[in-house]
Amino acid sequence: MSDISYTLKVSRRSKYARLKMVPREGLVVVVPEGYDRKQIPVLLKRYEEWIRRAAGRLERQQPDEHPLLPCGLPSSVVFRSVGEEWRVEYDPALRKRVERNGDGGSSVLLPVEDARRDDAREHLLLWLRKRAAVILLPMLEERSRALGLRYASAGVRLQKSRWGSCSGRGRITLNTKLLFLPPELARYIMTHELCHTAEMNHSGSFWRLVQRHDPDFRQHDRAMRDAWKYVPGWVSGHYL
Repeated sequence: MSDISYTLKVSRRSKYARLKMVPREGLVVVVPEGYDRKQIPVLLKRYEEWIRRAAGRLERQQPDEHPLLPCGLPSSVVFRSVGEEWRVEYDPALRKRVERNGDGGSSVLLPVEDARRDDAREHLLLWLRKRAAVILLPMLEERSRALGLRYASAGVRLQKSRWGSCSGRGRITLNTKLLFLPPELARYIMTHELCHTAEMNHSGSFWRLVQRHDPDFRQHDRAMRDAWKYVPGWVSGHYL
């Protein structure tokens, strides 16, 4: 197993070496600062069976990818949260982004050639943030009215690790990546953050409030542990 591919990450907070299997990245070896890297092959050998099982589980859990262009960017994008599908086209002759909706479906045309992968991805991410504001903020407002839990303001951001947050002043921030989650999980995150407008903690009172508004919250909370599998790799810059 010494030839296995992995990503090495050095963590100041880690006190010991550990392994984790991450969607889109595969095996990640996390080591503390000053760790003897000659010990990594020994670590991989010791946990060889776990690595094989975890890799198998990850492969089975991965949802089907939609077609990708040779550059690794998508030719279509699906927002599971609302069941929207968009064709994506790249046209450097355009001066600005164009959205089209018709009997043939929805499409977005980006003013850049797909071969310029990084530039094209930036255009895609700008469009994602726009769609997130159009889709997620009305969903949050609808959920707020249904639960009777009000918030002061709301916004969307493309965040690496947090699905959502609620500040002490009642401002809710939603991760743009919620667009890619199944609708029940996107609603769960919104319910979770709305409950923080009443309970700014994770106490028993908070979880009882969550349960009142989402009886299946435990199932949804477990599903969120590997919900990153629904987010296409190109969103985070992980190209196939």
